[in-house]
Amino acid sequence: MRTFDIATEPYKGKHIHVTRYVRTTTGMEINVEHNVTADTGKEVQWIQTFTSNNVFSKVCKQQTIVDPFGFGTPSLHKVSLPAMPGTCKADDLLPFYWTADDLTNGNGPGFSDTPKNPAPATGRVWTQFTLALTEVSGKSIRHLVSMFWGYDRMADGEVRAAAIRTPTKDEMRAHFSSLKKMFPDFTYTSAP
Repeated sequence: MRTFDIATEPYKGKHIHVTRYVRTTTGMEINVEHNVTADTGKEVQWIQTFTSNNVFSKVCKQQTIVDPFGFGTPSLHKVSLPAMPGTCKADDLLPFYWTADDLTNGNGPGFSDTPKNPAPATGRVWTQFTLALTEVSGKSIRHLVSMFWGYDRMADGEVRAAAIRTPTKDEMRAHFSSLKKMFPDFTYTSAP
């Protein structure tokens, strides 16, 4: 599976590593590990955004969304974001994939996700993810390394996996734009 190296100090030579990437009958299953230990006073967190033509994007009126954000699962979509009023909600007021409760209950430090979509009546539903490992110090978030993954769900039910790769500049621009719009109290920097 793919490995993505961190290119900047103090974590140069560390990496994220995709350990599982498989199609399911309705979507994908992914696991990603890292070998980073945060410097004193900082923490390491995963941040993921997704860009899609699925129902979340239509109802939430935003094509790129910080994950998890949406509607329909009251145990997950329960917190209104001040910057994003409306039907869609987040799992907490932080831009990170795992909540503090998730981490306490055995999720992390790796990353795992199992997105799925029903087959559309016609055409395809496409969902693309930008996943980043970040270093966090208070409200300052520095991206260390990012990767792209995703899938299409076809009208005949087929699931087509996207290639795992480094995100393009446009994909990173959409990622940062979504973070700044949805969680404006944080500052975000990218790795050079």
